[in-house]
Parts: sequence; structure tokens; C-alpha cells
Amino acid sequence: MKNPPRCTEEELKVLESLTTYMRTSVWTGRGYPVEVYLYRWQQTAETAGDSRDGIDDFIYGLTSREALEVIMKKCPQPAVDVLKRLVEEADEKFRAATRDDGGQALSKFWIPAGTTWWYSRRPFTGPLSTYLDTGKYGT
Repeated sequence: MKNPPRCTEEELKVLESLTTYMRTSVWTGRGYPVEVYLYRWQQTAETAGDSRDGIDDFIYGLTSREALEVIMKKCPQPAVDVLKRLVEEADEKFRAATRDDGGQALSKFWIPAGTTWWYSRRPFTGPLSTYLDTGKYGT
């Protein structure tokens, strides 16, 4: 994997086992590896406050969080506990860099905005925050 999630080798093995479970028991297609969804969510959480990426990239990160939610509901214990802990760590970073606006800012771009807590949040600061306020990217 080009960009592995921030986790130990042992945790990565657990994530790979969750991918195998999802592919054999839940998904009708191959689906992305669980670690790809986690990496995208970690990246979104870590850069939300100063991201120079556009709104589409931000929403892409949010859809990765949505996929992780589904995976956490479908996968067996205790393996899913490892994923939950890693997701919760990223969730904390995301909450610290964003504020809840009830999905108002994102609803202009994405229909599910406001349906789950991560779709209800937008960055406090940075170029993406400016864009959501003004429609223009700035520094």
C-alpha cells in the first residue's frame, strides 16, 4: 500500500483481516481495503483545519468515514475494536479542527450533509473554510 494508515504492523494485520471478512461476507464486489478508508479518514481529520484540497476532496474523506461506519457495524468482535479505536482517534482530530453547522455549508455540495455528525461539520479555518464562506479559495 502506497500510503498506509497510521497504525502498527499488528493493527494493519487486523485491518487486512477485516477487509477479507468484508469481501467474503458483506460486499458484493471487491471493495477498497479497510486500511484505505482509514487512511483517507485520518488524512481528512489531520488536514481539515488547513487543507488546500477542494471541497470534493473533503467530501471524499467524509464518505470514507461513512464507509468505516458501515464496516464497524458489519465486522465481528474483537477485530473491529481495533478499527473503532483508530477511527475514534481520527474522529477526535476531526472534531478539534471543525465546527458543527448542522450541515449547512456542505448541503450546497452533498445531499447527505447533516445526516451524520461528520457531514454536519466544517473547518474552523483555512482555505476550505474561506471557500465555504465566500465561494472563493484563498489563503
